[in-house]
Order: sequence, then structure tokens, then C-alpha cells
Amino acid sequence: MQLLSKFFRIGDKVNIKTFNKSSNNTYVSQVTDISDDDIIEISFPIHKNKTIYFINGEKLLLVIGKQEAIFEFQAVVVEKRHENIPVIRLKVVSEPIRIQRRNFYRLKTIKSIGYRIINNLNSSEEENIRYDEGIILDISEGGLRFCTNKEMQEYDELEMIIDIGVHKGMKLKGIITRKDFNEEKSGLYEYGVRFSEINKQVRNLLMKYIYEEQRKLLKKGML
Repeated sequence: MQLLSKFFRIGDKVNIKTFNKSSNNTYVSQVTDISDDDIIEISFPIHKNKTIYFINGEKLLLVIGKQEAIFEFQAVVVEKRHENIPVIRLKVVSEPIRIQRRNFYRLKTIKSIGYRIINNLNSSEEENIRYDEGIILDISEGGLRFCTNKEMQEYDELEMIIDIGVHKGMKLKGIITRKDFNEEKSGLYEYGVRFSEINKQVRNLLMKYIYEEQRKLLKKGML
């Protein structure tokens, strides 16, 4: 088993997925401690303003994103501690599975985007939908990069509205995988987002749009 400290640092955000449950929610947590004996401690995740509990012996999937790839680990809940900061102790029971970031063609563009964080929405917030605005810098079949003046965090889940060619107001969901602050150049935050939920119709529209824009650039000798 590889050392956990190679992949995790205290303070890192991790995504948690459950096995054998009707819900396919992904929960966000934070690493609070790491041991050399395959034990990692994480904070109790919060989802829609509710603390998420797991039972001892429950198997979980930990997902952490790094610059070069995304890594998945299987882990089992071994203990829960309710002290000053309640934590869950997990034993990692598998070697990491490396998921290479897909090398989709990234189309450079300047397009507006509406977005909102949907990590912990409650019913009243769902009824009063409000989107912040940003500018898309590039887009691919797998995700996009955009800038905005609002600070968010890695692993925040977003709902986004964009125009894809002639198709207006298309909704997509994604996870922030990268965050940069360009203080000298623009004073804006730049975010890399990986699409997490995209139906076949929207994906096909996106593929077609990127292909057609790429052809236009080729004809102009810009690629």
C-alpha cells in the first residue's frame, strides 16, 4: 500500500461516494489527519444543511483531484469520534486507481456563463434561483475554464447555464477541480470545472459545436 501522505494533505478537500445505496450523491469532506497505517480522518460531510452519517464497516469511495490526474480509493469506516471537531476514521483498503484527466480538445472562446453553487441547497434556495455571472475562457467535452470575481473552493459543485451554438440556456453540472487567482493580470478568479452530469443530447450538441468552431479556425489558418 502506498503512503497516504503521497496523495493526501491535512486540509485537502475530498469527494465521498457511497456503495450500495439508492442515493448517488457525492459528498464533500476535508482531511483532518493522516496516519502511516492506512488510516485517514475526515470531517463529517454536510449535504443540504444536514450532517451525513456513516455506520462502522460501511465502504466508501474517496476521490481526490490532483493536477495530473484524479485518484480513487476504497475505504471502510472504522470509527467515529465526537470530540471538539467530530471526525470519521477510515481505513484505506485499496491501492489508488488513477483516472487520467482526459485530453479533450479545448476550444478557446469568450462566452458568458451563469453559475451557482449547489453543494448544500435547501428547498427555499431552490425556489429563489439566482445565478452569478462569469466568462468562459475555454471549453471541451469534459469541462470548461471560466473566470469570475467570486471566490469559491475546489470540489464545490456548480450548476451552470451556457449557450451552445444556437441552443440557448443549456444546463450542466460540474465540479471545480482547479482554482487560481490572477491578481496581477485581471484580479479575477479562474476555475477549472469537470462536467459531472451531462446528458447525451447536451454532450452531442457540445461535441458538434466544438467541431464546427474548430473547422472555422482551421479554415482561417488559426490552428
